[in-house]
Order: sequence, then structure tokens, then C-alpha cells
Amino acid sequence: MTLISRSALTAGIALAMCAAAAAQTPTPPAPTPTAAPAPPPPTKAERIADRAIALLAGWKVKAAENLLAANEQELGTTPEYRGALGYLQAAQGKWDQATASLRAAAADKPTDPAPQYYLGETMSWRQKPADVGTAWKAARTRATAQVEALPTGARAQYYLGAAQARLKQFAPARTALEQARTAGFDPVLVDYQTGLSYTLEEKWQQAVQSFDKVIATDAKFAHAYFYRGLAHGKLGQKDRLLVDLDLFIKLAPNAPKAGIAKATLAAARR
Repeated sequence: MTLISRSALTAGIALAMCAAAAAQTPTPPAPTPTAAPAPPPPTKAERIADRAIALLAGWKVKAAENLLAANEQELGTTPEYRGALGYLQAAQGKWDQATASLRAAAADKPTDPAPQYYLGETMSWRQKPADVGTAWKAARTRATAQVEALPTGARAQYYLGAAQARLKQFAPARTALEQARTAGFDPVLVDYQTGLSYTLEEKWQQAVQSFDKVIATDAKFAHAYFYRGLAHGKLGQKDRLLVDLDLFIKLAPNAPKAGIAKATLAAARR
């Protein structure tokens, strides 16, 4: 046998032995996926504040006032309580008090997007566009930081989506809102914010469908009628516009949008 033949034979045997050894080596098991950390349970201050805010979003002002009054002695100094109180004061037209309460809550808890979000809404009602944008951008920044730290946080995803919608980032807003729904956030508020995103994007039929879901679950959610009515008007459905805006005015006669609703009704009835 030649030297070349012996070398080839030796190499072949070595390769065969390596292949056999590899075949006998067991495949290591796939690593077990690491579960996403669960968010910590909300504190009592957070629970009460979120309940009050949900009531105010539906313009159930007296119920929110009663809830906060019942918990003032225990929770009145917490930033969560003060943020909800600021939103209540805005709904009552106490603009300077509302602004002070919301800014104080935002300063006392600089990670929380809620006070900045409702400060933006308050400034919108007061027709101060520069302050509106500043507040909603701050809410978005805070919510983004919370989501990055804990993607499963329902509340953070909700405020991220709400702020993005107001800042006209519509597709990311709806993605965040669906994440909030999946994580267990109040579906009525998620559908309401989704409807607002479609309204601001001028996708009227999708807006109507979202507000239909809100009203099917909560027939006294006042602003769902306001925005659904406007969407009906844009779709040329005058009779539905009239019905919805009438219902809105009955449910929220003192809301900042009531003047717009009354003017729109008057124009439609001419």
C-alpha cells in the first residue's frame, strides 16, 4: 500500500470514528423559556385612584367624588390619590386646583404616566395647546420607560397607548392598547381609547365599532356617545348623530364637550 493510500485510509477511519461518536452524543435539551415577570399587585392607593379615574372617564363625576371623599383620610396625601383628585377637579371646572394637583402628583411620583396624561387632557379642555403637547409627551416617556422595564404591565401599556393616540401615533397606540387588554386592563377603557385613536385618524366606521363596544358594556359612558355621534355625522348618518349627541348632553350636561355637542345639534337641525 502506498503512503498516500495509507494516509487516506487513516483519515477515513478517523472521520468515521468522529461521526460515530457524534451520533452517540445525546442532543442537549432545549432551554426552558424564562417566564416574563409578573407585575406587582397594585396598592390600595393605586386601586382607588384607578377606579376614580375610570368613573371620570365615563363622566360619572359624582360617583368619583364620593369614592375619593370616602378614602381621603387614609390616602389623601398619596400621589395616586392627588392625581385622581386633580382629574376630578378638572371635571368640576376647578382649573387652577386641577392643574396644581396634577403637577404635584406628577412631581411626587415621577415614574407614573397618569398625572401627565390627565394634565394634558385638562390643558386640552382649557385650550392650551402648547401645554397639552408637553404633558402628553411626558406621559408617553414615562409609560415607555415602564413598558421597557416590565412589558406585562397592563397600566403602563394602557397609558402608553392613550398618549400615543393623542400624539397621532395611531398604529403603535392600538398595539399598546391591545397589549393592555391582554394583560387584563379594563376593556371598556381600552375600547374607548381605541375609538379615540380611530376618531383622530378619521377612520369613522372603525371608530363607531369601538364606541359600540363601549356602550354595549356601559350604556352610561357619556363621551362614547359624543365621539360616536361625531363619527355618525362624518358617515352621513344624521339621525344617529342627533340621537347620540342628545344622549351625551343628558349624561354630561356640564362636560367641556357639551358646548360643541349643542352647537353641532343646532346646526344639524336647521
